[in-house]
Amino acid sequence: MTNYRLTPLRDTSENKKRIMEHMRNNMSSPKPRTKRNWMPALIAVFTLVVAIFLIGPSMYQALFNKQDFTIEKVVFPETAYDALNNSSYLDETNEFIYRTERGFYSFDVTSKQEKLLVETTHWGYDYGVSENWVVWAQAVENEEKLHVLNRQTNEVQIYETDYFYGIEVKDDTLFFMGVTRIDGNSSTAAYKMMDLKTGEIKELRKLHGEGGSSLPEINGSLIVTSETVEGESGMSTVITVQDYKEINDYGNYTVPYRSVQNLQLKENHVYGYMWNEGDDEPFVGSIDMESGQFHAIKTSFEVHDFATDGENFAVSVQRGDSNTVWLFENNDGALKRVSKLPSIKERLVLPRFTEAGTLVLNGEGPDRAMYLIRFK
Repeated sequence: MTNYRLTPLRDTSENKKRIMEHMRNNMSSPKPRTKRNWMPALIAVFTLVVAIFLIGPSMYQALFNKQDFTIEKVVFPETAYDALNNSSYLDETNEFIYRTERGFYSFDVTSKQEKLLVETTHWGYDYGVSENWVVWAQAVENEEKLHVLNRQTNEVQIYETDYFYGIEVKDDTLFFMGVTRIDGNSSTAAYKMMDLKTGEIKELRKLHGEGGSSLPEINGSLIVTSETVEGESGMSTVITVQDYKEINDYGNYTVPYRSVQNLQLKENHVYGYMWNEGDDEPFVGSIDMESGQFHAIKTSFEVHDFATDGENFAVSVQRGDSNTVWLFENNDGALKRVSKLPSIKERLVLPRFTEAGTLVLNGEGPDRAMYLIRFK
């Protein structure tokens, strides 16, 4: 048997201290919880709100207005506002052509010079212009006759053809609605075209209904016209697209609306401002010339006027007690706003695109300026 000798601890309190100290050293101390100071964040938010309030228009423009276009303001020297309502802008020569009570004028946008092209004694809005021609109707012995100014020679030719409505000029070709005499008591209306160099007149197509409410529209070698007809289901409009160089139909499309105005031919679509009497609001309709399908372009606002180059839409929309022009784009059959044109501080009216894609707008500010918007 083995004997053990137990030696008691001499200092119990000292031993307890060592144990407690060892335990403290091996325990993880909790990290002190820091207090969050919200004041800097509140100050930052307040500063941002004040900044948005102070520079609101600039920030709105940056966030909600695309700037993929340029704007040029053109001011005319003491030109009557009514004369500018129907003015034409020519991209080829960078000039406006317009008619006053005295005659036709051109205004060079670059040099800011106005020039009288030809004096006339008849005031009217139905005329056509190009780089080389000015065509208008004027009474001769109580009958409306077509007058043609050759801008290269400054000579005026008068053509003995019965003019009716809708003068348009494309290159060296004149388009108009004329009257064809059948006998001494009757006649028929038809769309015609004239070679301005030779004076030769050809018939595009006869009209059998009530005539159209829109001027013809020309793009490339195609021309679009309209005619209101009566069918079993009521009044409708037949829209015809022709190749005027070949003088054959490209397509005929019928829409169930009596009034179709402002026809526009862009790429493979025809656009128009359409309505029937009693409808809630007029709308912009679109015809796909390839498929023949027709649909109304959706909007969340009333359309007062419009113009398009096929991609961009300049639409006159209600703003307060009046209306002005904003820019939109077609997004899956609905118009999506692109810009309110915030840099122009006046009402804008009469949107129209040139064939080259320049948007022309009339301003109603104190200087009665016009605006040229070119998309990049």
